[in-house]
Amino acid sequence: MTTILALGESLVRLSTQKGNRLSNATKLNLYYGGAEANVAINLSQLDYKVKYATKLPINNGLSKSIINQLQGYGIDCSDVLYGKGRLGSYFLEVGTGLRPTNIIYDSQYSTIAMMENIEWDLDKLFENVSVLHITGITLAISKQWQKIGPIIMKEAKNRNIKISFDMNYRQSMWSHEEAKKVYQEVLPYVDYLSASELDAIYFMDIPKIESLDWKYYSKHIGKKYPNIEYVYGTNRVLITPNSYDMNGYIWDIRNSQGILSKKYKNYTVVDRVGTGDRYAAGVLDGILSKKPLEETVNFAIAASALKHTVHGDINPFSRLEIESFMDNTANIVR
Repeated sequence: MTTILALGESLVRLSTQKGNRLSNATKLNLYYGGAEANVAINLSQLDYKVKYATKLPINNGLSKSIINQLQGYGIDCSDVLYGKGRLGSYFLEVGTGLRPTNIIYDSQYSTIAMMENIEWDLDKLFENVSVLHITGITLAISKQWQKIGPIIMKEAKNRNIKISFDMNYRQSMWSHEEAKKVYQEVLPYVDYLSASELDAIYFMDIPKIESLDWKYYSKHIGKKYPNIEYVYGTNRVLITPNSYDMNGYIWDIRNSQGILSKKYKNYTVVDRVGTGDRYAAGVLDGILSKKPLEETVNFAIAASALKHTVHGDINPFSRLEIESFMDNTANIVR
């Protein structure tokens, strides 16, 4: 069976209730997440064997809660390290109406961010692993991780492991110049890439055209990085910051063909966090199980649309529930 390794920073999210600002909040809702952890759980729910690697504070109740959550979803946590430091966190001010959601990251001095060198035995870490999933968020958590992350990706590639990379640029975590340098170092090793048209323009120096044409940018990404097998992403047409039309796309670089998914109208978004991770997991499922592109992208976008309906970073829907949602047009499931 395919074993997927997701490696990244686990975070605690503290969110305001809708209609409140951080400046006047008297209570916050707590959730656990992190881009790679979210994808790990989503893939485990689709019946993949998944390992998760991170570093957490030792003798910390929050660390225990994170492990309980991951193991509860069937994730192998034997490669989780422990040490001194704190748990990374971020504060989310939920947007309402025309006011956008605001995020404050707080990962400085987190246990994983303070790693100076690779602390895993890489032969053990990569044992029986077929795919490594990692994101730009993890590469951005510290100056040292801008070095550690690429080394881990190259070592995986040296072992013939497929690399799944979500660029996931966060301007509040690192500068454009820092990100571009690291992205250009790791992209030649990537097999499955989640990237937007803006990523192509600003980090890959692909010439800009008037429209955000996913086919044009996907084709040019493939020309620049022929090692990449698939490029995928989502398109959102905003009505307000928390209501929009959304669809997804995937481009098969080797066969020079792509598919745009059906469109979903997300007019009552409960929680947008984790929706991209749910889409990424759906795409990876299609790639790894060799499904047709149309089936892959429509399953992935349906899973992402469902994630918009629940609180928290994790999508609690099974494959059967996602497929039922795709087929069901009724308001009540009986």
